[in-house]
Amino acid sequence: MRPHGPAIPICVTSPSDEVTRLEEAARESERQYHDIQMQLAHANRVATMGYLSASIAHELNQPLSGVVVSAETALLWLQGDQPNIPEAQKALTRIVRDGNRAGDVFRRIRTLIKKAPPQKDSLDINDVILEIIGLTQGEAAKNRVQILTRLEDGLPPIEGDRVQLQQVTLNLIMNALEAIGDRDAGPREILISTAETPSGYVHVRVQDSGPGIDPANLERIFDAFYTTKANGLGMGLSICRSIIEAHGGKLWATTGVQHGASFQFTVPAVG
Repeated sequence: MRPHGPAIPICVTSPSDEVTRLEEAARESERQYHDIQMQLAHANRVATMGYLSASIAHELNQPLSGVVVSAETALLWLQGDQPNIPEAQKALTRIVRDGNRAGDVFRRIRTLIKKAPPQKDSLDINDVILEIIGLTQGEAAKNRVQILTRLEDGLPPIEGDRVQLQQVTLNLIMNALEAIGDRDAGPREILISTAETPSGYVHVRVQDSGPGIDPANLERIFDAFYTTKANGLGMGLSICRSIIEAHGGKLWATTGVQHGASFQFTVPAVG
């Protein structure tokens, strides 16, 4: 006998609906992935700036001390029955100069630690590098390390996010400083060089005089969560490689024959 009762509707999903659902899920997954990447990159920047606190204090102390000294000098020149206006003007000019220097340091710090979406602009890679060297000079001096540069003039511009490329440079310099560490024998220096490649890329090299890298680990050091540091998270180089690859370039490491390691990256030139 045929059973009685209300008919139960059957919902049939068409292939096109299933494809749409899968595409939406894929887009949502990609969005979440990029959000996580941005959060990790921001956390890495803030942590690195924490390591640089002594260097930042040094960079700010010099111009601010200059402002105080110049202000006191200007007051002295203006006192008395016959104020020396020309000398007071010179002191006031120095105050403006040093105040602007301090403002530049604050601007670089604020730019580096703020959380903002990537922004592509036409950039001079030499300017990006010199800004970060300005922040790390104090830390280098404290560790008795000399930062040398060999920056090629007239490089073509690149298109990229200034803060992200600063983060890459900052990480590579800090890693080089840590690699040299307490090493007493041999030179204590970091050489940063730039050049244009025949294939239309801008090439950046950060070479240190540390102990080098075990050839077996030259690729592992770019893996997420791989670290040889006691307090390291193992995210710095992984994030740096992601940034460079997102700029259409490549980041890799080599080790010297006798000592030292070299971190290099390329990004496409424009124009």
